[in-house]
Amino acid sequence: MPFGISSSEKKGWFSPTLFWKNWTRFWPLAAGYGLIQFFLLPMSILSMMGYAGNRDGSMGTAISSVLLSAAEWAGPLGLGFGCLGAMALFSYLMNSRSAGMIHALPIRREGLFLTNWLSGLSFFLLPNGVVCLIALAVEGAYGGLWLGLTLRWFVLHTVIAMFFFCFAVCCAMFTGHILALPVFYGVLNGLVAGLSLLVDNAMDVLLVGYDGNSAFSSTLTRWCTPLWHLMWKISEVDRLDSGAYQTAQGTTIALGYCLVLGAAFTLIAVVAYQHRQLERAGDVVTIGWARPIFQWGVGVCVGLLFGTVLFENFFRRQGAWAFVALVVLFTVLGAFVARMFLKKTLRVFAEGWKGCMALGLAMALLLGGARADLFGYQKWTPDLEAVESVCLGNMSSSPYDSGRNDVELKDPELIAEAIALHGALVKELDWVEKTGRSGALYSTTPEGWETSTGAGLRLGYRMKDGSFESRWYTGIPITQEALETPGTYAARLEALLNRPEVQRERYLGWMGETELTAASGWLTHINGVARELPDGTLSLTAQQAGALWEAFLEDLDAGRIHCYLLDGRERMENCYYTDINFGLNFVVTSPETGNRETHATDLTVTVQKSASSMLAVLEKEGLKDLLVSREEEKFPETHPG
Repeated sequence: MPFGISSSEKKGWFSPTLFWKNWTRFWPLAAGYGLIQFFLLPMSILSMMGYAGNRDGSMGTAISSVLLSAAEWAGPLGLGFGCLGAMALFSYLMNSRSAGMIHALPIRREGLFLTNWLSGLSFFLLPNGVVCLIALAVEGAYGGLWLGLTLRWFVLHTVIAMFFFCFAVCCAMFTGHILALPVFYGVLNGLVAGLSLLVDNAMDVLLVGYDGNSAFSSTLTRWCTPLWHLMWKISEVDRLDSGAYQTAQGTTIALGYCLVLGAAFTLIAVVAYQHRQLERAGDVVTIGWARPIFQWGVGVCVGLLFGTVLFENFFRRQGAWAFVALVVLFTVLGAFVARMFLKKTLRVFAEGWKGCMALGLAMALLLGGARADLFGYQKWTPDLEAVESVCLGNMSSSPYDSGRNDVELKDPELIAEAIALHGALVKELDWVEKTGRSGALYSTTPEGWETSTGAGLRLGYRMKDGSFESRWYTGIPITQEALETPGTYAARLEALLNRPEVQRERYLGWMGETELTAASGWLTHINGVARELPDGTLSLTAQQAGALWEAFLEDLDAGRIHCYLLDGRERMENCYYTDINFGLNFVVTSPETGNRETHATDLTVTVQKSASSMLAVLEKEGLKDLLVSREEEKFPETHPG
C-alpha cells in the first residue's frame, strides 16, 4: 500500500526542533558562504584602502567600486550555494527510510516545507547581515558610510541567493535522486541558452541565409537564463560627477525578477510536495506527468547536441541531409537512454520502441521540413511598403581604406534596389549553396587579377511595425562574369554600393550630420625615391590637407569614388597604391552644459584615377608624381590601397 501523501493532514506548520537541527547539521554551508562574503566585501575594502593611502575624495570612488564589484558576485554565489542549500535541506526526500521517518513527525507537509524554506533563508540572511554590519564598520573607520550601496549589496545577495534556492527546491520536488538534482538544476538554468545555440546552428546548416545569432541573442533567451540576465542587470550603474556611483534601474529589475519568479518556483514546489509519492524516492523523476517530458526532452537535447558535434567535425562535407540523419539517430538513442534512467533497467526496447521511434519521426519531419524550406524562410523577401530601412553588412569590398562595409539605407529608391538585390540572390540559392559553402571559390589570372571569390552579405530589414528581419549569407560566389551581367545579384550589389549616396554613407555615415574639417594629413605608400623619402610617407600642410579633403567630398558626391567586389583588372587599374590619411576635427555640443568641444578623428582614402578633383589638387601641389600605380610599384611588400 503506497504511503504517497501521508502526513499532509497532521497538525503543525513549523518545527523549531527541525529548524535547529538543520542549523546543527548544515552550519558549515552557511559558514562557508559567509566566509566568502567576508573576503569579497570587508576584506576587499580594507585592501583597497591600503592602496588609496589617504582619506581624500578618492576614498569614495574606491569604496564604491568595491561595493559594486562585490554586488556582481551575487549571481554566481547564489547559483552555487542555492543548489547546495536545497540538496542539504531536502536530502531526506531522496531516501525512502529518511522520507518515511521525517513524514512521521507531527507536522504537516506544508509545515516541513516552510521549516526547511526558512532554514534556507536564514543560511543566507544571517551571514549577509553580519558581513553587511562589518562592512559598514570598516567604512565608518575610514570616515564615511556608503549606506545606499552597502544595503544594495545586502538586498541583492540575499534575494538572489533565495531565488536560486527556490529554483533548486522546485527541481528537488521533481526528482528522487540526490545526484539528479544538481544535474537538473544546472541544465534548467542554461537550457534555453543552450537550445538557442543548438537551434541556431541547426538552422544555419539547413537554411541558406539564416542569421545564426537570432535565437541566442534574443531578449527572451536572456530573460530565461537567470545568471546571464541578473549579471546583465546588476552591472547597470551610473557614475556621478563626483566619481562615486549610484544604482540604476537594473537593480530594481533584477530584484523584481527574483521576487516574482522565486515566488512562482516556491508555489510550484509546494504544490508538487503536496502530491509527491514518497515511495518514488530514488527515482530520477518522481512526478508522473513529468516523466514523458523528461524522456522527450533528453532525446531532443541529445539529438541536437551529438548530431551537431559529429556533423561539424566529421560529416560536414556530406551536406545538410547528413545532419538531419545524425540528429534523428541520436534523438532516438537519447530517448532510449532517458527511458532506461526512468525505468532503472536496460531492458526498455520491447515496451518503449514505439514512443522513441515516434519522437525520431517527429524530429525528422521538423528538420526535413526546414531543409525543404516548407516554411518559405529562404525565398522570403519583404514588401517595399513595409520596410523602413535596410542594413547592408559583412560585405567584403576594396579598396581597403576607411570605407565601411556596413551601411544603413533609408531612401525608398535605395531600399527598392536592396530588395531587388535580395530577390536576385534567392533565385540562385541552389548555386550559392553548392559553390559558396565549399569555401573553394577563388581564382586569379596569371597577372594576379581575381576572377572569382567568395563574399559575405547581411541584409537587415527594419520594418515599419517595429520588427527586424535579417538574412546572413556567407561565402556567396562573386565572379567577373556575374559582375558584367546586368540583373545578377553580384552586379546589383556592386552597382548599389557605388551609388554616390551609399558611398557617402560608407565613408561618412558613422559621423551622422557632424561637419568634418581637415586639420592635417599625410600620404602613405608613395614613390619616395625622387623626394628622398625612404619611409614612403609624406606629411601634408594644413592647406594641402584642407584642399584635398574638399576635393574628396566633391568626388564622393559626383560618384567618382568607387569600390569593387573583386580585386580584378578594373580595380587594379583604377586604384593607386597610395593612400591619403586625413586628420579631421569636428565640434560636439555638450547636452548638459551647452559647451562646444572640438574632437579629432582620422580617415584614410585610397587615391583613384577616377577621382579627378583629388588628382587636380595633387597636380597643383606638385604631389601627383608621388602616386604609385600598379605598373610603377616600388614597394612590393606593402598591401595595395
